[in-house]
Amino acid sequence: MQNALIKAPPSFGLSSDILKKIEAVVPTARLEEAFAALGELSLGGFTYYQSKGRGQIPRPEIHSGRGTSTYRPEFNVNSTIVVVTKDSMADNVISKILDGTSSGLAGEGKIFVSDVDEAIDIGSKQRGEGAL
Repeated sequence: MQNALIKAPPSFGLSSDILKKIEAVVPTARLEEAFAALGELSLGGFTYYQSKGRGQIPRPEIHSGRGTSTYRPEFNVNSTIVVVTKDSMADNVISKILDGTSSGLAGEGKIFVSDVDEAIDIGSKQRGEGAL
């Protein structure tokens, strides 16, 4: 008989062990507002990076060289903010990101929320919520 991995249902265990990963794709121009809003929460930290993509916002025409020609880039430049937090804080984080970046217009970005099975702090080797 082979070893079997039995996975517990998500409701198993303490609710404080459930972690959420929030990825927000926002216009780079609104990044500082998002940082200020997230700074109001007691987060362990977050990560951000420049990203590119296509969506509803038309891509701007850019002058190249000496200004004699123009081109339209294939992708818009955005920023992606990644936050891993306790499940109980996820709605607060999402609200803060929305408050700091949304003006109510279409094409301002997206927020994706997913479950995190495990988080491990490399330095302290702590696991779960302690790693945040």
